Amino acid sequence: MFRQLVTTRVITQGFLARTYTTEASGSLLARLKDDRKTFMRSKQQADLNVVKNILSDYTYHIKSPNAPANQSEEEAVLSVIQKLVKKRQDAIAQFTAGNRPELAAQEQGELQVLKSYLPEQMSAEQVEQKVKEIVEKVGATTMKDMGKVMKAWTDASADKKMVSDAVKKLLGQ
Repeated sequence: MFRQLVTTRVITQGFLARTYTTEASGSLLARLKDDRKTFMRSKQQADLNVVKNILSDYTYHIKSPNAPANQSEEEAVLSVIQKLVKKRQDAIAQFTAGNRPELAAQEQGELQVLKSYLPEQMSAEQVEQKVKEIVEKVGATTMKDMGKVMKAWTDASADKKMVSDAVKKLLGQ
């Protein structure tokens, strides 16, 4: 995915010397932190604000008492980004309906930055196929079992609304 890079710097201030070690791993969180530095240096304020927003929401997410205990770092970051994408999409719809094209365009730009951090999204056919597999695995037969199926869905590369629609279609609402 990403190359492993370990950097050690010694910074001397007067008599005090500090050693900082940074490791750029293949995680999405590390990519976000690296991009934050890049955007600061290149003065890309709009992109920087989006990345800072992601990192801030991620921090709140992991410190929240409602955060899932068994969720990996990658899943948590993707969850936060998906929530922010949903917020941007809702805001674009509201600004468009309110005849505010300049604000809708700003939200659209932020949405494009957010989507660049998401994995490639699954097609409707792929979602339906995976939902069928989960339904068989969980043993769901009626709409009452929809919660079990949705809870078993762990793939972040599909919109939850699309997954929900596929489950409703398969279980026969």
